Amino acid sequence: MKSLGIIGAGNMGRAIGLGVKKKNPQREISFFDIDREKAREAAAQCEAQSRDTLSALFENSEILLIAVKPQQLDELFAQLPRSAADKGYISIAAGVPIERFRQALGTDRVVRFMPNLAATVGASVVAVASREAADSGLKEESWQIASAIGQPIDLPERLLSAFTGLSGSGLAYVFAFIHALALGGTDAGIAYQDSLEIALGTVDGAVKLLQRQASHPQEALSRVCSAGGTTIRGVKELERGAFAYTVMEAVRAAADRADELERG
Repeated sequence: MKSLGIIGAGNMGRAIGLGVKKKNPQREISFFDIDREKAREAAAQCEAQSRDTLSALFENSEILLIAVKPQQLDELFAQLPRSAADKGYISIAAGVPIERFRQALGTDRVVRFMPNLAATVGASVVAVASREAADSGLKEESWQIASAIGQPIDLPERLLSAFTGLSGSGLAYVFAFIHALALGGTDAGIAYQDSLEIALGTVDGAVKLLQRQASHPQEALSRVCSAGGTTIRGVKELERGAFAYTVMEAVRAAADRADELERG
C-alpha cells in the first residue's frame, strides 16, 4: 500500500483523502495546498499529514494525486521534478489529457480520474483511464483509491468526455428531475417539502429495483404501466414533452462541451 500525497485541499481532494483513510486506515496520506491553513484543516479532518512545501510532499509520497484547477497546472508542473521513475500520478483535472502530463513530467505513470460531486459522500461513479504504458501496480493502486469514493469504471481516455456528459454532469439532470417531480406533487396539492421527501424516496426505490432485479429500464417501465391506468397517462405526458430526447441531448451537449475544453 503506497503512500498518497494530495496536491490541493479543496472539496474533491479532501473527499478522496477521507474516503481513502476510511477504507484503508493504514495508508499514509499527506496534503499540500498553497493555502497552508486549508492543507492543515484537510489533514486534521483526514487524520493525515500536512506538508508546508510541495517538495516535502513529493519526497514523502509514492503516489501524487493532483486535485488542482486546470489553470494551475503550468505553475505546478514547473515545481515538480521530471522523470521520477518511482512516482505515480493521478489527475482529477477536467479536460487535461494524459499526454500533457507525460510531456510535463517525463513519465507514462499517469492515471486520470473523473469523479463527480457524489465523491463527497462516497457515492461517485469514477471513470479511471490510463495508457498501456502505465504499470499494473499503479493501475491497481489507482483502482483502490477510486473505489474509496464510490464505484470505479475502467474507460479509455477517448470516452472521458462522454462520461462527463453522462455522469459528471448527470447529477445536475437528476437534481432537476427530482425538483420537477416535487413540483408536480406540489401542483397536485402536497406541500413542497413533503413532495421532495416523497420524490427522493421514489427515486431511491427505483434505483434499488433496477439494481437488484438487473432488469432493463424499459422492461421495468412496462411492468409499472397498467393498461389504461394512471402511470401510462403520466408517461404519455413525458413523451409528449420529448423527455427521452431532451435528456439525450443534454448528455450530448455536455459531452461536446467537455470535448471543446479538452481541445483547448
